[in-house]
Amino acid sequence: MKTTLWALTIVACGCLAFGGAGCKKGAAANAPPQSLQEGVKQLRAALLKASPEVQSNLYSGVVYNVHYAKYPDALAALERIAGDPGLDAGQKKLVNDVTQLVKAKIGDEGASK
Repeated sequence: MKTTLWALTIVACGCLAFGGAGCKKGAAANAPPQSLQEGVKQLRAALLKASPEVQSNLYSGVVYNVHYAKYPDALAALERIAGDPGLDAGQKKLVNDVTQLVKAKIGDEGASK
């Protein structure tokens, strides 16, 4: 009887501990990206169900051009995405955050030349 109660207590504590750890993920998902790669990753997740035009601009414009360090082209694609009326406020904020990261990357490259 004691061992059963002890085992149930341990299982209950484990569920509470892991359940609380899962709640922190939602707060981290809303945090602004710290790097351009992180921003692109968040953007891909946020625009997963966006229109085909937005998807095309995201993958052909942003992801491709960031990968090959063609930041002005990525910036142009981000501007096309930002102009889409189908985006919600959270998606638009994330597009703006990534746009700022790309602009910072362009500035860093200009300063190093």
